[in-house]
Amino acid sequence: MSFPTFRIEDRELPIMLCGSSPFIGDGRFGFKATNCRIRFYKHPDAMADIFTHFIKQGCKGAHIFCYENILQAVDLAYQVEKFPIAATLSLKDVPGQLELLSELETVLVFTHPSHTDSLDESVLQRITKEIRDAGMIPGCATYHPGVSIPLLEKMTIDCAAYLLPLNKDGKYMAPNKEKTLIAIKDTEKKLVAMKSLAVGNITPAAGFPFLVEHCDGFCVGFTNKNQIDDAYKVLGHLTSSQR
Repeated sequence: MSFPTFRIEDRELPIMLCGSSPFIGDGRFGFKATNCRIRFYKHPDAMADIFTHFIKQGCKGAHIFCYENILQAVDLAYQVEKFPIAATLSLKDVPGQLELLSELETVLVFTHPSHTDSLDESVLQRITKEIRDAGMIPGCATYHPGVSIPLLEKMTIDCAAYLLPLNKDGKYMAPNKEKTLIAIKDTEKKLVAMKSLAVGNITPAAGFPFLVEHCDGFCVGFTNKNQIDDAYKVLGHLTSSQR
């Protein structure tokens, strides 16, 4: 089955991207976080297995953090099939991270949310220029979309997309769901959702319709293959009914 994609400049990404937040033990996963980090981050082969199973189902793309073991996992997955990458930078050594990402099929690179939400135009201009000069499309990730996006829209920044918390329950959508939806309503930039299922608190069946309506693409993290299969079933039903 084929799944929708979205164009960003001259490149394409799938509507659903395999996320990597569970792999690093994101603290928002609560008591599960440590177990996830031990199970995945310390074992690149386990992360690669998730990437590979996801890619085989039809959505050819993943969102990653520029961490050594995750990059190693992508390299392992590439031995089966290469796929495009969207990435979020860490705070330190941007040139070094971009050099590593340039060795992958990296399409889109987001500034770190702390850089974005500082709203320092000169810093964002510098980082997005470094991304563009490295041959990748720059975007801005934000933890505070309802506040930051309206201000970013007034700046002169080379930014083609926003990565933001977005889900039907309004979880992590700072300062709140209403202001976030207002902030994104009129932007011409592509919108990619993170925290799209509120770190596992929303099912794909409940959450995907909202995402398809409000963003161009969304990241979903997985910890087993059954979750991937279930997500694809929901997405397949949802997108086929809209054709």
